[in-house]
Amino acid sequence: MVTNGEAAHPPGANRYIHPLRIRDLRLANNLCLAPMAGFTNLAFRLIAKEVGGCGLVATEMVAAIAQDQQGEAQAERFRVLTENLPEEKPLAMQVYGREPDRCARTAAALERAGADLIDLNCGCPVRKAKEAGCGVALMREPDQVGRIIAAMRAAVSRPVTAKIRLGANANERNAVEVALAACENGADAVFVHARTGESKHGVPVDLAGVAEVKQAISARWGDRIPVIANGSLDTAAAIRAAKDEAGADGYQIGRKACGDPWIFRNLIAELSGAAPHRPTPAERRTLLERHFDLILRLYGEYRGVRVMRKYTFFYCNGLPGVRRFRDQFCRITSRSDFAQVVDGFFSDLASGRINGQAEHLELFERHAEG
Repeated sequence: MVTNGEAAHPPGANRYIHPLRIRDLRLANNLCLAPMAGFTNLAFRLIAKEVGGCGLVATEMVAAIAQDQQGEAQAERFRVLTENLPEEKPLAMQVYGREPDRCARTAAALERAGADLIDLNCGCPVRKAKEAGCGVALMREPDQVGRIIAAMRAAVSRPVTAKIRLGANANERNAVEVALAACENGADAVFVHARTGESKHGVPVDLAGVAEVKQAISARWGDRIPVIANGSLDTAAAIRAAKDEAGADGYQIGRKACGDPWIFRNLIAELSGAAPHRPTPAERRTLLERHFDLILRLYGEYRGVRVMRKYTFFYCNGLPGVRRFRDQFCRITSRSDFAQVVDGFFSDLASGRINGQAEHLELFERHAEG
């Protein structure tokens, strides 16, 4: 077991859920939404904060590109990725890149855009990232990670962090080396995905690797630099294990939050001895419609409808008839289509025209979480 300065927790906090400080940034609790490409846009972040109450939300990753590549399309993409509102604060934004100067310029731009914390992506496992020497490929270059963090640290006043894995692959496990390089060069916290780069979601996490990182950082900096665990932390039992076995200071949740925006609220309840919230069909519908309105505001109707398709059944998974609902929703092309499909499903559900066994569908077929 790894101990972790329990006495530092404020009154009223429990062992597992408590406020967290990352340098001068204070989080109300230590549950964090992971940055996820294609998912953690403004609309979903607001939902996660309003419904779940997580302590920190994160944007999708933002690529660090050369100044001569920053045209109108790149400027618009940056605007969409970084648009934020006071209600979702505090907010993390994540840099994706490998050149220190580009990452530093991007970090400065993110700070100007409203980031409260700026993270370096050293964990994205997709092939395109690895071929570019970014994401999890940076795990092979601890010194380069240090240089990038140092450049970002010099460019911003906000906390700087690194999101890492246990290694590029099972044969190259060097999370401790990378974490120390990041912290020695100014990182204020480290997020550790408890798998190596080739491991898919569904592969058991390795908390021993997270414990090694926590022990190494604690030996040098005590409790000043928190270690936040990531990877299948979607149950109270998983969070207890991350704390008891690895000494994690916080927990970052990605995929499961997309399928269940109430997850943060319910984890806080369960780990605090309260009853979890069971959303009614009416609550699910209200949240689905609010999410759609936010998506349209962010992207406009044409693109927004298509973006929304991937959230098709997230709020309805586990209800009878959700498979047919998803199949219909995947074909919507307008605001009126959305209203018709949603009204038809929930009306049929309320009237009893849809009955039978609950249906649970796989939420993701492909997914890149940095």
